[in-house]
Amino acid sequence: MKNTVKSTLIVIIILTALFVVACKHEIPVTGKDQNNNDTCGITDITYSGAVAPLMSTYCTRCHGATSPRGGVNLTSYDGVKAIALNGKLLGCIKKETGFKPMPPGTTKIPDCQILQIEKWVGAGSLNN
Repeated sequence: MKNTVKSTLIVIIILTALFVVACKHEIPVTGKDQNNNDTCGITDITYSGAVAPLMSTYCTRCHGATSPRGGVNLTSYDGVKAIALNGKLLGCIKKETGFKPMPPGTTKIPDCQILQIEKWVGAGSLNN
C-alpha cells in the first residue's frame, strides 16, 4: 500500500513538473499563418486606419484631451508619436518589465493589435 501511494505521488509530481515546463513557452504572434498570409492586418498599417482607433478604444479614456493622466495625451498623432519613439508605448502595452502596464488592471490589448502598433512604430511612426 505504501509503495502504491509513493508511486502515485511521484507520478503526480512528474506530471505537474512537465505541465509547468510545457506551459512556460508562448508561441509568438507573427501576424502570419503557415502559408505566410496576413492574419492580423499588418500589411498596410497606418496611423489613421489602425493606431488612432486603437488609442481611442484602449487609451484615451484616461489619456484624453482634458487632464490626461501622467501628462500623456494620446488623442493626437504628436502625443502618440512621442511615446512611440521613446519606447514607452510598446513597453507599456506589452506589459514589459520596467514599464507601467497599460491598460491597467486585467484588460489586455489583443496580440494582433499590439503587433499592428509594433509594425507602425517599426515603420517610423508615420502620420498616415
